[in-house]
Amino acid sequence: MVLYTLVTIQFSIFRLLLFRMKTLLFSARIRRLLTAASLLILMIVVVPASRAVVVTGLYNVEFPVPDQSRQVRTAVFTKGLEEVLIRVSGNQSILQEIKPAGASAYVQQYSYADQPSDEKAAAGSRVTQSTAVTYILKVQYNAGKIISLLRENGQAVWGERRSEAVVWLGVRDGANRYVLKDSDASLLKAAVVQSANRRGLPIIWPINDLKDQQRLHFTDIWAAFAEPVKTASKRYTRGPAIVGRLSWTGSEWKGDWSLFVESSSYSWSLSGSDYNTLISEGIDLSADKIGKHYAVLERTDDTGPHLLVEINNIDSVQTYRKIQKFLDDLTAVRQTNAVRIDKENVVFRIDLRGDIDDFIRSVAIDKKLEPLVDSIQPGGGPEQQTVLRYSYRN
Repeated sequence: MVLYTLVTIQFSIFRLLLFRMKTLLFSARIRRLLTAASLLILMIVVVPASRAVVVTGLYNVEFPVPDQSRQVRTAVFTKGLEEVLIRVSGNQSILQEIKPAGASAYVQQYSYADQPSDEKAAAGSRVTQSTAVTYILKVQYNAGKIISLLRENGQAVWGERRSEAVVWLGVRDGANRYVLKDSDASLLKAAVVQSANRRGLPIIWPINDLKDQQRLHFTDIWAAFAEPVKTASKRYTRGPAIVGRLSWTGSEWKGDWSLFVESSSYSWSLSGSDYNTLISEGIDLSADKIGKHYAVLERTDDTGPHLLVEINNIDSVQTYRKIQKFLDDLTAVRQTNAVRIDKENVVFRIDLRGDIDDFIRSVAIDKKLEPLVDSIQPGGGPEQQTVLRYSYRN
């Protein structure tokens, strides 16, 4: 298992202010600081032979702060809770649906760290003494409380296991045109990574070698032709494909975005003078659409649906435990129980939080289980249980 850390640090440029008064409202200073800079750490565990990843930093945020006062800390708790709710719900409009009171009630732990000297020097050159960044406030929110808050308010939850989205980003800058690839170092690419990390959206960049270029031409990307994009994307993921087209007109940036997820497609156009804002909005819209597909809305009735899942090729106790944990960790699953064990076959009874389609979709983004049949087979009996059959892939 390969473990890597994506660390995004976003520092906006603080404007130098001339103070005509000796004092400022401290709360206004806090708001300016929180708006200007935020720092997020996401831990992503890549599942071998798969394009599903476990994003383990969904409930963590970090902010640069000027001091350790209670007032600053309370403001950070509120701002951080907003970011976490958006990330876990997959919906940037979530705060229009719920109004959590007392952000500190959702904090599991927090700590302070000294701002690294090189970052402190960089920040100090851009800010006044009154808003100088001195510490990093690290906040971890209680996952259980966040999930309960969303479910109690009838909102969907997007779990930690998420499908990687491949990003095909074509750029036209004057006479130059190119596709950003995995090995490129680019400000445009960095802006995409920052925005995706902020939303907890794992992404992968294409190698864009000869094999990719034969399957997907620049003109295919620029026109967002569905079939060539989907065909080329299968090399990297079973999940979504994000296609971006950025061009500089001489006075502003124009961004056209398309998203292909499952059998659906979406498109939108944006424009503006700041490419960071353009990219941020494009990724936010993509994350919202992807979240609608993969986030699970819990059923309100007490007798939710259940199904039987038969899995073969389970050749050891260790494999059995690994499969049961995999099933238990799916957001769509409330509870699993083994009801039959026969040689290398195990039948699990799955109680679901959402619909059967939520379960099928959650399993499909991972290569752990390969479906043996294409159709859902209803079982006999008064409960009309559904039986799904899979083979475990070692």
